[in-house]
Amino acid sequence: MTDVYERLRRRLDAMATGYPATGGGAEIRILRKLFSEEDAALFLALADRPETVPEVAARLQAGTQEMAQRLEAMAAKGLLFRLKEGGSVRYLPVPFIVGIYEFQLNNLSPELLGDISEYYLSGLGATFHGTRTPHLRSIPVNAHIAGDGPIAPYDDAEAIIRRKSRIAVAECFCRKAVRMYGKGCHHSLETCLQFDSFADYYVDNGMARPVGMDEALAILKRSEEEGLVVHILNSQEVEAMCACCSCCCGMLISLKLFPAPAREVKSNYLCRFEKELCTGCGACEGRCPVGALRFRDGSVQLRAERCIGCGLCVTRCPAGALSLVKKPSERIYTPPRSMFETFQTMSGEKKES
Repeated sequence: MTDVYERLRRRLDAMATGYPATGGGAEIRILRKLFSEEDAALFLALADRPETVPEVAARLQAGTQEMAQRLEAMAAKGLLFRLKEGGSVRYLPVPFIVGIYEFQLNNLSPELLGDISEYYLSGLGATFHGTRTPHLRSIPVNAHIAGDGPIAPYDDAEAIIRRKSRIAVAECFCRKAVRMYGKGCHHSLETCLQFDSFADYYVDNGMARPVGMDEALAILKRSEEEGLVVHILNSQEVEAMCACCSCCCGMLISLKLFPAPAREVKSNYLCRFEKELCTGCGACEGRCPVGALRFRDGSVQLRAERCIGCGLCVTRCPAGALSLVKKPSERIYTPPRSMFETFQTMSGEKKES
């Protein structure tokens, strides 16, 4: 009989970004650290949709009370997602990324991070851009710099925050992990915003604290001042919003390695440079997280193939030589309705490949 952890790896590999096998075995060591054999078996038995405790218990012919305890224990360990809606609680198996990996925010240790680092370099990192549909999208830091037409509500960071009923803020997983190595950067740690059901999950699991709209907007403003890229979960509902740096955050680090990062993102905006307005101050060069702008011999060079449409350079340019423009209509991307639909789309693309 196939080992339960290998079967768990295979199921995770079929979900969203995937969970590939490697020669070093770090992926199995990670699963053994996170899942007991009983947890792994229950994860494998769950459906690919949210289910209530009675539904799971009936399908698996188990006692309702026992199943409630087991599902809640796994959700509390970040191995399942707990979805609270309309007085009902449902549980859902989630991919390793976005999901189980990020839900270990309070469970980080040098041993676990060592395995994750090895796995990232040997196989996991390549999955971040392995499907046509990404798990994250970069959006403009604010709508004011995208001035050539209406901006979609899921492309407007401030509008996203303003329409949410429940908001929580968590520490950046990536920066927290790098600091545990004794490295890190000067950027703020408490920057990751969770919304609605994701906010409930993070708060209930002790990974975040609730915040009001004003504080959330202040966090967004501080992130812009620090030069952090606004990354959101790839859905119209936008269940979470990250503020990423290119020194610690896996998504940006992997994007920087591509010769043309613009092809790997689903941003609806790109940078426009008007040379006649440029004063040659060079303030924009260090602002770009993926090296789309270079300052050479007193002149700025824009490499459009590297632009991810974040707009950070625009907010720093004192001369107005940089702006964000919407891509042509045939290149506009409309994300799936919810993150769970995004997961399904990504899983389908893996089956096609």
